Amino acid sequence: MIKTKTINGVFIILVIFVIGALPNSVAFAESDLLFSAQSNKIWALKKSTRKLIYMQFEKQNITWKSNTIIAPSEFNLNESVLTSVGSRGTSVFLYDKSSGLITFFTVQKDHSIRSYIVVNMDEELK
Repeated sequence: MIKTKTINGVFIILVIFVIGALPNSVAFAESDLLFSAQSNKIWALKKSTRKLIYMQFEKQNITWKSNTIIAPSEFNLNESVLTSVGSRGTSVFLYDKSSGLITFFTVQKDHSIRSYIVVNMDEELK
């Protein structure tokens, strides 16, 4: 129990540090799309399919794309924010404002997206 709380506490501190200390990204929520960009890197989540993808524009006609991953079903995507972070924009937070849930994704060199645990920030900060 104490170990879980310690891990969750470290995760929360990491989230606060990453959001506050690293370059800002631009995020949009347009109709069926959540979108976050940093430099030439884009994260996009289509709400109707719950599919998340990462893209990097390399040249005028060339992009590097990840595989897609499905966002966790417990997130209300109509109340969620997508925020890319990190010096290269290769990580993204998904935060559900209505429930306090937050999770983290990173893109891998093999084009896969790694997802991390879902944390209920409202419960963690009681």
